[in-house]
Amino acid sequence: MKRLALTQHTVRCPLDDRTASLTVRTDPDGYPSRRHLDVATCSLMPSTPFVPRPRTGYFSDIAPPASYLCEADPAPRHALKVPCARPCLRVVNAAEPGAAEPVGDSRELARQTLSPSMMRLLWFYGP
Repeated sequence: MKRLALTQHTVRCPLDDRTASLTVRTDPDGYPSRRHLDVATCSLMPSTPFVPRPRTGYFSDIAPPASYLCEADPAPRHALKVPCARPCLRVVNAAEPGAAEPVGDSRELARQTLSPSMMRLLWFYGP
């Protein structure tokens, strides 16, 4: 299994239109347009710790059903993924040197960074 590197990038978030600092899992030997694989952290959506709720169980031989609480681990947990759809990952991959030949027009840049459904909308309803 290849070891992934963590790289830092600063991009403008397509969702919030603000500057975001990203930590991205990168395959250093990967193809340039697919080198950046996943967003590990984003400054606009910090990882907030949460405490899992205690599990509730029911006694099966008592009528009416009586509940009891199972022991819960009080240690906080952190989310492993960024909670957005990560559209900034496509932007970072498209901006990678060698990802494609120089972009001459806005439609080609949109094709490299947008999803196929958004490109279909641009194709049918764009100027």
